[in-house]
Amino acid sequence: MRIAIIGCGTIAQVMHLPYAAELPELEVYALVDPAVDRAETLAERNGVPHHFESTEELLAQVGGELDAAIVLTPPQAHADAVIPILERDIDVLVEKPLAISPEDADRMVEAADASDSTAMVAYMKRYDPAYERAREEIEKIEEIDLITAYDVDPDHGRILDEVYDTVGGSVPDSFIEASSRKRRDDALSAIGVDDSETDGDDGLADDYDWHLEHICHDVNALRGLFGDVERIDHVDVFADGRYATAHLVYEGGNRCVLDSGLSNRKWFEEWLRVDAPDRAVTIEYSNPFIKNTPTEVSVKQGIETLSETTHTPSYDESFKCEIRHFTRAAAGEAAVETTFAEARDDVYLIADLFRVYDGVEPLGTYHTTE
Repeated sequence: MRIAIIGCGTIAQVMHLPYAAELPELEVYALVDPAVDRAETLAERNGVPHHFESTEELLAQVGGELDAAIVLTPPQAHADAVIPILERDIDVLVEKPLAISPEDADRMVEAADASDSTAMVAYMKRYDPAYERAREEIEKIEEIDLITAYDVDPDHGRILDEVYDTVGGSVPDSFIEASSRKRRDDALSAIGVDDSETDGDDGLADDYDWHLEHICHDVNALRGLFGDVERIDHVDVFADGRYATAHLVYEGGNRCVLDSGLSNRKWFEEWLRVDAPDRAVTIEYSNPFIKNTPTEVSVKQGIETLSETTHTPSYDESFKCEIRHFTRAAAGEAAVETTFAEARDDVYLIADLFRVYDGVEPLGTYHTTE
């Protein structure tokens, strides 16, 4: 399968490009990046025959030779890359979140529905073997008391600088300015704030932007296990916007506390826990940027006696599992687990958390109590 990688920043260099190169069924045929020098350097280093500055140039010159594309641009640029790819019936794997604005997410869902290609969102944690093991343990629970999802990130930049040597690039100033402007406009639109109302202070939009990229993982993992959110009971954003908490009610009345945060701590901490009368099941995620550190599932149970078991299903890297699943889905050998429609709903939900907090009418049809 011949693929193009569109967007050659950190996540492409650290994860997708090396893992795609490892899989024998894939041939990395082209790289695309607005920093032409970066695309050229990476193409030379990795033996990639073509590199381009834009998706338009890619499709014009080698579009007919491609089977698939992996889109790793910033989220505000996803739609402009994904839609023309889908219109050519080229299979596409796109980084999460699907978009910053619900409108862009809707456009991509419509394009995916109209296309004959495979369309999948790169929620790699859904393809981690530990996630499936956790599902098996959760399905044994007859009655759920509480779901808790906790995700507080360190400064990943410091960790990345210690571990990886990535290739920089010279992106034109005009490109950066236009992209940043769209990102800001998309965030304001998502949370229902008019530009004229900000007085130059985009604080809540900036908070939404960061938390969207951060907790879309958790929101999607919860969706895969418990279905849709039916009610938003409470939302708070605090600590200068670095932290947010939400009380949600999922299908079947399952209550969830969702905590999201950014810290200067050295360690990464993300877990999802399900409490029941007689047991607790916890998924403890590892730092996504430290390769092959396993996600673990622990089961603690007992009323009269106590037992605690920790499962380490695999040392396989979740990013590689995700790409492998995409190739199987494109070949008709597996179903897409993380669809565009699901990812669109994730964008809507996270936007609505900030809308509810700010007293703005939510986009979703669930009930709110704030």
